[in-house]
Amino acid sequence: MRHVLRYLGVLLLFGIGAVHLREYVADHYRVIPIIGVLFALNFAGAVAMGIVLASPPRWPPLFGRAPLALVALGAAGFALGTIIGLLISEQASLFGFHEYGYRSVIVLALALEGAAVVVLLGFAALETRRTRGRPSTDAG
Repeated sequence: MRHVLRYLGVLLLFGIGAVHLREYVADHYRVIPIIGVLFALNFAGAVAMGIVLASPPRWPPLFGRAPLALVALGAAGFALGTIIGLLISEQASLFGFHEYGYRSVIVLALALEGAAVVVLLGFAALETRRTRGRPSTDAG
């Protein structure tokens, strides 16, 4: 189950990145001051975290597997922050930008981000419970 959650989290992160790249390019968010840069950073961050989470951990034995759980927690926080940013832009202005309506791409983004939060927190919990009390150096 741990591996399923880990790699599902990776796919969800890649999906989040893809949605933000699409908005950046196809919906011309790239021309919106500050928001365009944030969408580009969201794409890059989601892909980078997905790659790190998918890669076999090569931490020194001293750290055990804790960094993998920390990456998952960071990625869950990232996805939650993205949801919060969208909700703020729907209700008020975020850096001078106000989003209107829930187009299908926004619903997709919310679904991916919400699922990523749940899956990544689940993976982090299993990973933490698995390693509690005993450091591991395996790559799985």
